[in-house]
Amino acid sequence: MNAPLIETRALTLAAAGRVLVQSLDWRAAIGERWCVIGRNAAGKSSLLRTLAGVGDAALLRGGRVSWLGRVAADWPTTDAAAVRSFLPQQASDRFPITVQRLLELSVVQPRHEAAATLDALDALALAGRNVLELSGGERQRVALAQCAVQGAPLLLLDEPVAFQDPAHQLQVAQWFDTLHRDHALVISAHDVNWIARAATHVLALLPDGHCEQGSAAEMLDADRLRRVYGCDWRAVGSDAGRVWVAQ
Repeated sequence: MNAPLIETRALTLAAAGRVLVQSLDWRAAIGERWCVIGRNAAGKSSLLRTLAGVGDAALLRGGRVSWLGRVAADWPTTDAAAVRSFLPQQASDRFPITVQRLLELSVVQPRHEAAATLDALDALALAGRNVLELSGGERQRVALAQCAVQGAPLLLLDEPVAFQDPAHQLQVAQWFDTLHRDHALVISAHDVNWIARAATHVLALLPDGHCEQGSAAEMLDADRLRRVYGCDWRAVGSDAGRVWVAQ
């Protein structure tokens, strides 16, 4: 592709008199897994929704988002669904349908087989279940499957492991590894050690609205984590088994 899958130019978001994102120039390409990090209310969800083209227009104070070189707002809805899928923090289900039927309704362009995707997320046994009866963690894994079977190459995922136990957090990270050849992922998350496992790149939202970006290896260091989260950090263990601890 000549154009990046997604790109922002001078993107600025503000709310309640505070700048959340200041003049962000950024891009993501196929094969990259970006994790967006920042404190609570830093603007991670607002940024993800804006990148997906479903954000609050009142927050946008300047700049633009483009998919494949075309301004996101100019894409017809059906075409947009073929380019990007969006996972909000929590599903909002209204109808008692089965997981299988939900996935059937989610397909825009066939790319991933539903049963195989559910199996990879330890959710195959949920296929016949009513979505209204799932636990938070189960519903979140089903939502990830929805994003995959939609068939879009760009996945924008807001806290996709917030409700997962440690084993399922690892399983989701391993599943992300299998998507890298055909997708770009942009993920918000809080667990620094999970981010170190899952991300190839990190976009950090600082309290003053400025952003820093780069490879996960260079972005996850004690000084930067302190500036992002407002507390001290130390690394325990060797490079191969490093664990970040807040203190």
